[in-house]
Amino acid sequence: MIKKMMHFWSEERSLTTLLALLAINMFVLVPMIGEGVGRTLVKDTFFSLLLLAGLLTMTGHKTLQIGFVLFIAVTIIVHWVRTAFGATGLSGWDALLSMVSLCAFTVVVLWQVNQKGPVTGHRVRGAVAGYLLLGFSCAYAYSLIDLLIPGAFQMSAADLQFRKAQSDAFLYFSIVTLTTLGYGDITAVHPVARSVVMAEALLGQLYPAILIARLVTMEMEARKNKE
Repeated sequence: MIKKMMHFWSEERSLTTLLALLAINMFVLVPMIGEGVGRTLVKDTFFSLLLLAGLLTMTGHKTLQIGFVLFIAVTIIVHWVRTAFGATGLSGWDALLSMVSLCAFTVVVLWQVNQKGPVTGHRVRGAVAGYLLLGFSCAYAYSLIDLLIPGAFQMSAADLQFRKAQSDAFLYFSIVTLTTLGYGDITAVHPVARSVVMAEALLGQLYPAILIARLVTMEMEARKNKE
């Protein structure tokens, strides 16, 4: 199964598939289906295996490959134990490992987008997927900060009442911050939370500008080489 995913990940069409999966997760699964244990385990396990395949594709070094396998295995186990058995003591570790995994996933996607060659529609969609992955990564960062520093964010009573609603609220807050909309219904009040919010807002502005410039340069180089 891993070999098949590695082969799939080496193709540009995987970037389009990834964007579709992220969109379905963000706009369909989260608001419509809820946070059932079965959906959570299937979704997170699938993305963890996809991440593992992408990481293994990036490097042929055996030591790094073993490290990647162990890290993803620990991430999956921690998440399964926390979700299935309600081990709230693992919530912080779950948020931390998930955040690191998504950051690594973002690196894999951007590595694929910036490969040499003509800029295709798959690569453009992969760039959009990388943008969304940044939002997901920061959402887990906010969840971790909220666990370590209670009261770091001001939000509605409904969002504070249930962990599931709070998790969804942080995803919403992350995307709003990434796009610098700033509705103000959720506010960072602790200095650490504010620092992460400022960093994400800057990334939200710099990411499109830098990546568009990079893609344009790659396309011009590809056309020049053809000529």
